[in-house]
Amino acid sequence: MSSSSSSSILPFKKLKSFRLGTDGNVYCNHNMVAVLRVAGSRSFRHGHEFYGCPLWPESDSKFFIWKEYVDVMLVKDPTLNNKK
Repeated sequence: MSSSSSSSILPFKKLKSFRLGTDGNVYCNHNMVAVLRVAGSRSFRHGHEFYGCPLWPESDSKFFIWKEYVDVMLVKDPTLNNKK
């Protein structure tokens, strides 16, 4: 069973649509497995990991979520990561 994101768990109000799959992957708003990337040196969060849409930069996809926010969701609600 998969679960949609919940902004009540995360420290911000607006969140792009995504879900955590039973396979442990984060899925973007295109229902594709999100790619784990690392913020570059020009970012104020240099070295931090984030999930992004695999269609970026070729498409205008704006899907983005910091990995630490996904981790917070999994700690607050461990049932979201029910790998089978």
